[in-house]
Amino acid sequence: MSRKMTKLAGLEPTVVRFALIGGHILALAAYLLGLEFLLHTNGGTLFLFSTASPLFAGMATLIIAGLLIYRFTKRQSLFAFAVFEPGDMICMQGDEAHSAYFIQSGEVEVVRREDGADNVIARLSKGHHFGESALVSNTPHYVTVRAVTRTRIAALGRRNFLSILRYAPFAHHDILQAVNQKAFQQAARRARRKSPSAEEN
Repeated sequence: MSRKMTKLAGLEPTVVRFALIGGHILALAAYLLGLEFLLHTNGGTLFLFSTASPLFAGMATLIIAGLLIYRFTKRQSLFAFAVFEPGDMICMQGDEAHSAYFIQSGEVEVVRREDGADNVIARLSKGHHFGESALVSNTPHYVTVRAVTRTRIAALGRRNFLSILRYAPFAHHDILQAVNQKAFQQAARRARRKSPSAEEN
C-alpha cells in the first residue's frame, strides 16, 4: 500500500500489543493465585483462588482468543479498509504503486503536477476506482489522489489484484466492476457487524 495508507480501519498495533500483554498478565495473575493457594492454604487464599482466579483466567482467555480471531479475519480479508479526512493524500505522484483503490464513500480529487503547478484533472466519488493502471503497467503513480471530503477506501493489494486480473486479462473493465462490487459487499458485512455509533468513529 502507499505510504499514506496509515489510517487502516481496525485496531492500532499498539492497542493489539497492550491487549496481548494485558491478557498474559491476567493469565499470570490467575496462575500466581493458584500457586499462593497451594503454598499457603487458608481462608484468605481460598477466597481469592475461588473468586479472582477464574475471573482473571476467563478474561485472559477472552482477550487472547479475541485477538487471535481478529488477526485471522484480518489476514483472510481480501481488502484493507481505510478512512481519510479532507486533505489527506491517498497516493502520491511518483510513489510506487502497491494497491488498487475503490471508493466506498466520499469524494477525492485527482491532481497532476506539471511544470511546477498542481492541476486538478478529475474528481471521483462513490463507486469509482483508481490506482489500477500503475499496478498493471508496473510504474509509479502518475497522479496524486487526495480526499476532498471524509472518504472511505477499500484497497486491494498488488498480489491479489494481479492474481484476479491474470485469469481474464482481456476483461479488465468487467473485472474492476466485479472487484468494486465485492468491496462494497465486504464493507456492508463489516458495517453490519458494528453498532451505528461504532461505525461513525
